Amino acid sequence: MSAETLPGPETVERALQALQTSETRLQQVLDNTSALVFAKDAHGRYIFVNREFERASGRPASEIIGRDDEAIFPPEFVARFRHNDLRVLHEGRSIEFEEVADFGSGPRTYVASKFPLFDADGKAYAVCGMATDITDRKRLEEALTVSALAVSQSDDEALYRQLVQYLATILDVEAAFIAVHDPREPMLLNMQAFYMDGQVRENFSYSQHGTPCATVVGKAFRLYPSGLAELFPLDVDFRKLRFESYAGHPLIDASGRPLGLIAAVSRRPLEHPAFVESVLRIFAVRVTAELERAAASQALRASEANYREIFEASDDAIFVHDWDTYAIVDANAKACEVCGYSKEEFQSISVGTISEGNPPYTQEDANAWFELAKREGSARYEWRRRCRGNELHWDEVRLKAVTIGGQRRILAITRDITERKQADEALRASEEQYRAVFNASTDGLVLWNSRFERVDVNPAYERIYGYDRAEVLAGGRARELPADHRQLQERIVAQTLAGEAYHGEFETVRRNGERFPVEVRTVPIQYRGEPHVLAMIRDITERQAAERRREHLESRLRQAQKMEAIGQLTGGIAHDFNNLLTTIMGYVTLAGERDTARDDARLGGYLGQAQRACERARDLIQQMLMFSRGQRGSPRVLRLDALVQDAVPTLRGHVASNVVVDLRIDPAPAVVRMDPVQVEQVLFNLVLNARDALAGSGRIGVEVRPVRVDTAVCAGCRAPIDGDYVELSVTDDGPGIDSATAERIFEPFFTTKETGKGTGMGLAIVHGIVHEHDGHVVLESAKGRGARFRVLLPAAAEAASAAASATPSSGGAARANATVLSGSVLVVDDEETVAHFMRELLESWGLQAECALRGDAALATIQANPGRFDAVVTDQAMPRMSGLELVRHVRNVRADLPVIVHTGNVDAMPALEEGGARPCAVLQKPVDPARLRSVLAQCLRRSPA
Repeated sequence: MSAETLPGPETVERALQALQTSETRLQQVLDNTSALVFAKDAHGRYIFVNREFERASGRPASEIIGRDDEAIFPPEFVARFRHNDLRVLHEGRSIEFEEVADFGSGPRTYVASKFPLFDADGKAYAVCGMATDITDRKRLEEALTVSALAVSQSDDEALYRQLVQYLATILDVEAAFIAVHDPREPMLLNMQAFYMDGQVRENFSYSQHGTPCATVVGKAFRLYPSGLAELFPLDVDFRKLRFESYAGHPLIDASGRPLGLIAAVSRRPLEHPAFVESVLRIFAVRVTAELERAAASQALRASEANYREIFEASDDAIFVHDWDTYAIVDANAKACEVCGYSKEEFQSISVGTISEGNPPYTQEDANAWFELAKREGSARYEWRRRCRGNELHWDEVRLKAVTIGGQRRILAITRDITERKQADEALRASEEQYRAVFNASTDGLVLWNSRFERVDVNPAYERIYGYDRAEVLAGGRARELPADHRQLQERIVAQTLAGEAYHGEFETVRRNGERFPVEVRTVPIQYRGEPHVLAMIRDITERQAAERRREHLESRLRQAQKMEAIGQLTGGIAHDFNNLLTTIMGYVTLAGERDTARDDARLGGYLGQAQRACERARDLIQQMLMFSRGQRGSPRVLRLDALVQDAVPTLRGHVASNVVVDLRIDPAPAVVRMDPVQVEQVLFNLVLNARDALAGSGRIGVEVRPVRVDTAVCAGCRAPIDGDYVELSVTDDGPGIDSATAERIFEPFFTTKETGKGTGMGLAIVHGIVHEHDGHVVLESAKGRGARFRVLLPAAAEAASAAASATPSSGGAARANATVLSGSVLVVDDEETVAHFMRELLESWGLQAECALRGDAALATIQANPGRFDAVVTDQAMPRMSGLELVRHVRNVRADLPVIVHTGNVDAMPALEEGGARPCAVLQKPVDPARLRSVLAQCLRRSPA
C-alpha cells in the first residue's frame, strides 16, 4: 500500500471512536438484556456468560467460566447441547436451535441462536449463543394453530358464515357473529353472519346503544366474563337469549377507520381471556382483510375511468406488464425519466434489459416475482435497476394483479431508494449485533432520545402494550397515555439522561385500557453519537399475584400454628387441673358421706356448694380441652332453632334489665349435627361477650337461619367460606371492635376487660367448638358501629324430628352406693395427692388399698405377688410407663386381673389393643366416685378372688 492510499490520522481516529462506542453499547445491552448470552471454547468449556445467564443458573460467572455443560445441567440435556455446538463449529455458520434446558426449576424451552467465533486465521475457536425463553409462547402457539388453520382455509363465497361457525367451535361458545357499520346510520350495525346453537341465522340490523358492542366498535378488545344482563340491562335481545358472557374485537382497516366488530357470546362464563383475545384477533384480521379487499375492489372499479390521469401524474415509476408474457405494454412519464427510455422503446425491450443482470436480478428472477403476484395478488421486493447509461440504482417494487380495460395485467410501481439503501448499508454493520440482542429480549425494550421521543421498541414491548412498532414511533402510544403517566415517563427519562439510572415498580396501562404493574429499569447509553435512554420493562402481574397468594397462605399457616400451640398448652394445663379436681371433688364426696355432714344441714349445704363449684371448674376444663388434639363432644342431629329458642330465656337472666335480647328464628328448619351442650356454650359465651360490650344498656340480637355463603373469610382460621350453612348470629350495638383487636380476639387468655372481669377464654372456646364441628366464625364489626358474630355450621344431611335437648348438669355431690365392697386394690398415679385420696376413698368403701407412684413400680409389686390384688386403678398419663402400657404388662403376669384406667382426655388415648391388652374400663377425669364405685363393684364380682 502506497502512502497515498493510507488513511489519514483523522480517519483512523474516527474509526477508533466508532469502534469504542459500538463496544460500549454492546456491553451495556449484554449486561441488561433478559436473553441468556454465552460463549464456549471448542472443548465445550464456558468462556463468557452474561448477567441473565448467572441469574437463571443461580451461580456467579466465576463458578461457570472454565466448566462445561455437565457441571451445570442434568445429563439428559448435555449431549444435545454438545451436538449443536459441534455442528456450528464444523459448518462455520450461524444456526438457530430450539433447545430444552433445566437450571433446577423444571425444563424450559429456548430459541438459541448459535454462531462461530473465528481467529485471525479464519479458524472457528469458540461458539457464541443467545437463548430466549419461549416456553409460554409455545404453549399459546399450539393452542392458536387450530384457529389460524381454520381462518386460512375459509376463502369461498360463504366466508363470513364459515368464520363465525369456526369461531364458535374453537371457543366452545353458543353464538358468534360479524357486524359492520351501516353507512347511512353510524349507531346502526348490519349483521354479516350470525351463528347460534348450531345454525347460521338470518342477517339483520341492530342499534349499538346499550349493548356491549358499543364498548368494542372503534375501541379495543373487550371481555365480560359473566353477569352480562346486569352490566347491560338495556340489551333486551341478549337477556332473552340468557347470554352470560361476551367477548368482542373491533374491525379496523389499515387507515385506522372502524369497520365493525367480530364477537362471541355464551350462556356460560368465559375463561382464559388471553386465549380468547388471541383467537378473536386472528379472525378479526381475516375479516378485516376481506372487508378491505371488497372495498378496494369497489374503489378500483370506480376509479378505472380516472386511471390514465393518475397513472401519468404519479411521482413513482409505473409499468404495465402483459399477464402471460410479462412484456412491458405501458409506462408512465416518471418511468421514462428514471430509465432513459421512451414509451415506444419500452414496448420493444424486456425487464431483463433494465435489470442489473446478475442473480437475483435477472429476467428469470423477475418472472418468479410476476408469478408470485399472479398467485397471491401482490408482491413487494427490492430490485437492482440498470438505466440506459448503465448506471445502477436501487428500486422498491410493488407488483399488483389488476384488471385494466377488461384485461388482466400486472402493475409494477417502483420508487428509487438508492440513497436509503446506501444509508442502510452503512448502519447495518454496526447495528446488526445490537438488533439481534434487542429483538431477542423477552423484556420490553424501548429506546428514548434526548427529545423524549421513542426511537425504537422490540417485539416484547409490542406484545406487552398492544401497539406495533410503527404506531409507537409515530407517537400513537404517547398520545393515548394519561397525563400522569406521561409526566412520570418524562421524569424518569430526564433523570436517566442526567446520568442516574432508574429502577422501580408502578402501574401503567395497555392499549385496551387495562391497568397492570411493571418493573422498570433504565440506563443511559450513547446511540449514534447522541445520549439516549434504554428502558427495560417487565410485566410483573403474575409475580405480584403469586406474592399475594403466598402471603395469604403464610397468614393461614401462622394462624393454624398459633392455634395448635395454644391447644397443646391448654391440654397440658387441663391435665394438672383434672388431678387437682379429682382430689378436691373426692374429698368433698367423702366429707358429704360422713354422719356429721348428713346431720348438719348447713354443713351439707356448704359441701353441696363446693361440689357445684368443682363441677363448674370441671366443665371449664372440658372446654379448654377442645384445644388439645382429638378432644371432641358428643355430636348428634338436632334442631338448632329449637335449642336456641329454649336457651334464650335462661340467658336473659344474665343480662341487665336495660339490655334487650331480641330473638329471631327463621321459619325454615335449621338442622345441624352438634353436641347440644357445646351449642349452649357457644351461645352463652357470645351473649355474655355482647352484654359486656354494652356496659349496662342496649340491644342484643340473636338470630338462627339457613344461609347460602358465597364469599366470606373465617375470622379464626382465615379460610375462605363457600356453601350452605346454618347461621347462629349474635349482634350488639356497642362500641365495635377495631382491626388490631379482631386479629387476636380468638386467642385464649386474650381479653380487653379489666383484671378480674374476664378470663379471655369465652371466644377461644367458641372458636374451638365451632371448628371442631367443621364450622366457621365470621366477625363483622367496625369501631363505633357495634359487632356481629356469625357462627356458620354445616347443614346436617339427616332430618331432625324433634328439638334438641341439653344434657343436665349434676345437681349436687354424688352419693356413692351404700353397699360395702371387699377386696384388695392397687392405686397407681404419679400425682401423690391423687393417689392418697384414691386410697382413702377406696378404704372408705371397705376395700384394702395400696399406692404406687409409677407404673414400673406397680408392675414390680404385682410381679412379686401376682395374687395379692383383686383389681388395679391406674392413671393413663404417667412418665416411663403409661396406664395402657401397664395393662399390657399386667396381662403377661396375670391375665384375669381387672385394670381400670382413668384419664383427663379419653379421645386422645391411643387405640385400644384387642385381646388381653384392653383395660376393664376407661373413666374420664376428674373421676366421679359413684361411677368408679359402680365399675369396681362389677370388676370385683367377676374377679376370681
